Amino acid sequence: MRTAVVYYSYSGNTHRVGQLIIGVLKSKGEDGIPVRIRPLKEEVSFIKQCRDAFMRKKPKIYRTMLDLKDYDRIILGSPVWAFNAAPAISTYLEECRSIEGKEAICFVTYGSGAGKDKTLKAMKEKLTERGAKVVAEVSFQQNEGLESCREKLEKIL
Repeated sequence: MRTAVVYYSYSGNTHRVGQLIIGVLKSKGEDGIPVRIRPLKEEVSFIKQCRDAFMRKKPKIYRTMLDLKDYDRIILGSPVWAFNAAPAISTYLEECRSIEGKEAICFVTYGSGAGKDKTLKAMKEKLTERGAKVVAEVSFQQNEGLESCREKLEKIL
């Protein structure tokens, strides 16, 4: 199975999980391709990033692999900011193509945990609206150990 692991990471936590997913897929003999989403003009202030997430702004992003036709599955990841996914992920969900009928998994990384369920639900709803079949969702606390993260991933991949 060929999987696109699409994520946005500001501090590195979501990137760490994205790379762990690639490793777990590889250990199962599957092909996982990392796709790191980046806004064209990224706000450097975390507070301003959270404000943009709260206001549901959708920044322009680099045109990184928007067409998913060559993939069987998409794994979509975001940090939780102000009870929402990162704005760049919202843009990606609007602009990606060939998602209909694909298997999908959502994951979030978080600090306090406030808003993680709401964020996963919103990501799942958007993927479903676009025609994907969401088969799993999972969350990772920012200080969660790698072994615990790996165990969660082994159960859903």
